Amino acid sequence: MRPPTRRRMAVVLGALLLAVAAPLAVYAAVNHNFSGATDRQAAKWTTGPATTSGTGWHNIPGLSMTKCTLHEVSETITVTVSGGPVRFRGVIDSVPEASMKPGSVRFVPNGSESVTYTFVGNTAPFEANDNHRFDIQWQSPSGAPVALHGAAANLVFQKGTQAC
Repeated sequence: MRPPTRRRMAVVLGALLLAVAAPLAVYAAVNHNFSGATDRQAAKWTTGPATTSGTGWHNIPGLSMTKCTLHEVSETITVTVSGGPVRFRGVIDSVPEASMKPGSVRFVPNGSESVTYTFVGNTAPFEANDNHRFDIQWQSPSGAPVALHGAAANLVFQKGTQAC
């Protein structure tokens, strides 16, 4: 039996690496795990009134942020609303088809009430750029008027490195 060549060893090591890495990637995807070394946070708030009765999604005025992020991000919102039922969701880079987890959440205020939600997502460079836009959107699923009396958003993230 002759000793393995370097090329043969590289092929075997590559196959072994794929055999180990692929199940780990599937496990992370199935278990909905994100991770990152968070080292930054940013906040925005609005005290101005806003209303919606639209059944389509709209950005909440004053809460959008653009930050240089990499890997996991979490965005916590606290809103004070009144009126009909309302839904909220977090959207990264204006891609509503891939909203932050857990997706849209519903709240039915009884008078003027506050509620807090946390959304999580994952960011990666796009065309060698780690700058991403984060929007909190809302809608009135029934078409009934909803009034926003105040809101705050806090974004926790790992600082990106590309084009920041």
